[in-house]
Amino acid sequence: MASNVTRNKLTKSDISKMGLYSIIEQAGFSFERMQACGWTESMLPTFQKIYGDSEEDLREFMTYNMQFMNTEMHMATFLMGIVISMEEAGEDRNLIANIKNGLFGPFAGLGDAIFWFTLLPISAAICCSLAQDGSVLGPILYIAIWFVAAISRIWFAQWGYALGAKAVATIKDETKYITKAAGILGVTVIGGLIPSYISFGFSENLTYGIAGDTVQSIFDNVLPNVLPLAFVFFIYYLFKKKNANVIAIIVGIIAVSIALSFLGWM
Repeated sequence: MASNVTRNKLTKSDISKMGLYSIIEQAGFSFERMQACGWTESMLPTFQKIYGDSEEDLREFMTYNMQFMNTEMHMATFLMGIVISMEEAGEDRNLIANIKNGLFGPFAGLGDAIFWFTLLPISAAICCSLAQDGSVLGPILYIAIWFVAAISRIWFAQWGYALGAKAVATIKDETKYITKAAGILGVTVIGGLIPSYISFGFSENLTYGIAGDTVQSIFDNVLPNVLPLAFVFFIYYLFKKKNANVIAIIVGIIAVSIALSFLGWM
C-alpha cells in the first residue's frame, strides 16, 4: 500500500526524461528476472521525485517491480507511464503489480507486431532497395526512421502516463476483470507465438509405408504445429509438476536434440 506521505507532482519534463532513460530497459538481463533490473532502474528517478527519501515506499516499489518482467521495449515505456501515474495517485501497489503483470505479455505481442514484424521489414526493404540503386537516401532514411522509433519512447511514456492518470478510477473499480482479461490475452498471445519461436518436427527422411509418406505429414495433416505445442506443454509439466531443475532441462533438450539429429529423426 502506498504511504500517506506528501507526494510531489510530476511534470511533463519528468515523464519525458523517464522515456529517454528507458533506453537502458534492456540492460541488466538475468535468466530469472529478464528485464526487471533495467525496467526498475528506468523508473527509479521518477519514482524518487514522487516520494523523495521514503525508504518504505522505495522498498515496496523495488519489490514488485523486480519480479519477472519481459516485454517489447517501446511498450515497456508505455507501461512505465501507467505504473508511475498510478504510483503518483497513491494507488494500492498490489493493484499496480497486477496491472503490470497482466499487461506486459499482451504489450510484448503488440510491440513486436508493430515494430519488429511490420516496421523493421518494411523499412529495411524500402531502404535496401534504394541503396541497391546507388541512392545515399537508403541508409539515411533507415537511420531517420529508427531515430524516430528510438525517441518515440518519450511519446509512449507520456501516453501511458496520461492513460494511467485518467483511468485510475476505472482500473480500481474493475481490477479483477481487467487483470483476468489481460492475463487471458497474454496467454493467448504467447501461445500464438509458440510455432514462431519453437522449431520442433521430424526429419523429411523419416518416412513410413510403401508410399514413403513422411512421419511429419501425419502431424501436419491432423493439427499443424501440434509438436511445438506439445513440447511446450511437456516442459511446463516438468516445471510445474516435477519441479525439474532449469539447467537440467536445458542440458537435456540439447542432448536429446543432438541424439535425434544424429539418428536422422529430426
